[in-house]
Amino acid sequence: MKKVASRIKLFASLMMVLVLTAATAVVGAAGGNQQVQISVLAVNDFHGALLEEGKNPGMIKLGTYLKEEKALNAEGTIILSAGDMFQGSAQSNLLYGKPVVDAMNSIGFNAMALGNHEFDWGIATLEQQAKSSRFPYLAANITDKTTGGQVPFLKPYTIIKKNGVNIAIIGLTTPETAYKSNPLIVSQFRFSDPAEVVNELVPKLKSQGAQIIIVLAHLGCEVNEQGAVTGEAADFAKQVTGVDLIITGHSHSQVLGRVNGIPVVQAGSNGRVVAKATFLYSLSENKIISSIIGKNGDINPKQPYDQQMTRIVNRTNQELGTVMNKPIGSVERKLTHDRYELSLFGQWATDTMRQATKADIAFINGGGIRESLPAGKVTLGHIYQALPFDNTLYITQLTGRQIIDALEYGFENGSVGVLQYSGIKVRYNKTNPIGQRLVKVTTPDGADLNPDKIYKVVINDFLAAGGDGFVMLSQGHAGYDTTRLLRDVIVTNIKRKHVNFTGDNRLIYETVLIVKAAS
Repeated sequence: MKKVASRIKLFASLMMVLVLTAATAVVGAAGGNQQVQISVLAVNDFHGALLEEGKNPGMIKLGTYLKEEKALNAEGTIILSAGDMFQGSAQSNLLYGKPVVDAMNSIGFNAMALGNHEFDWGIATLEQQAKSSRFPYLAANITDKTTGGQVPFLKPYTIIKKNGVNIAIIGLTTPETAYKSNPLIVSQFRFSDPAEVVNELVPKLKSQGAQIIIVLAHLGCEVNEQGAVTGEAADFAKQVTGVDLIITGHSHSQVLGRVNGIPVVQAGSNGRVVAKATFLYSLSENKIISSIIGKNGDINPKQPYDQQMTRIVNRTNQELGTVMNKPIGSVERKLTHDRYELSLFGQWATDTMRQATKADIAFINGGGIRESLPAGKVTLGHIYQALPFDNTLYITQLTGRQIIDALEYGFENGSVGVLQYSGIKVRYNKTNPIGQRLVKVTTPDGADLNPDKIYKVVINDFLAAGGDGFVMLSQGHAGYDTTRLLRDVIVTNIKRKHVNFTGDNRLIYETVLIVKAAS
């Protein structure tokens, strides 16, 4: 019943958007009262999902749909992205996001906020992407630590004119980027408090003639059971004034609500939905008369697929050939993964890392693995979906104390996920006080991990830089990058043999049974 109710609610929102679209068109044309419509379409966290697969509609359908929607109000529509557009699929990764940039250019995007994953391929690649894009990359809260100024190829905001209305768009990037992206790449930047930056910009933009102010923010948020918007973007909305719409991303949520009187939207991920906001603006009174938000629930174009979108995707497939779909090996049973628990995939991958480098212990951050590996035939495409980051294996020497600190942080952080590991066994009791929950850590032979002993540890280069807040893993000695891609090591393992992995008891959750004596 809840699902039915939510669908009815969603359909009602869509109908309200459609009714408003029709009504304003009539009033503006026949009434002559200088009222115009501004339509905003937004996506976020597309993650290179070019192909139609599973729930992902693919770029051909998404691009066709966006062009159709824009045609309904050609002079008054803005198309925006809240970031994390390129990284995440083999088709996009192998070409460093070029096909996604080409598609966004063809669709006619007006601006994109910078997401944390835009940094994954380094600054040089990001700068080249920005130069290739016919729309600005926005990040008002990112400055260069050396110069104190804006990054040359990024803009804090843009002002565009639609249907005679000046619309300012401010871009924001989550401050979490400082540790969720590779610190070696982003350490040169300062990620300032989003609310402080926006509150300083709003008066400036209004003095420049901005009549509608949109914040395009790669900030996460969700809708709780009570229907309230919560999270980083909601906290931001409570602290700002003068903002007419907040478009969010990062958390891959479908969000439709208001915080502090401001409409807040987010369009899930992978292009599965498009967030919509519609403003009715009075040019004669110089004010917003009304605003309404709604979300499309199904990317299903009414017209034949756009030819240019089709050419872009077909050209990409031709460039990659059949290599992505060719089986490279097989897996007996699905290697599941959830970043918030020690997973089958995490165990197997760290075992593979440890064996490949003859290390004592291996670690991967929970977010370094993005998908489970299916049972049966495994293709290179499956590997790229599961391991989209170009992480390399990094060897370091760590003390037992540093290893224990990393495990404690991994279990307790609550946001970046559990540390996946190999080469140790852990007994854990979450009912104990924080700092005492690791009841016992031993090596495979049963010996206690010695806090003062030095162990050879293999991690990825992301963790070696202190990524996800694992600073203790960046403090080892005699560290060096092997330059071997984790993905390549995994592929070699699968090619070599049929994988039949069931997991083991390297993690034991202790439970405390309280027996109440009979009275």
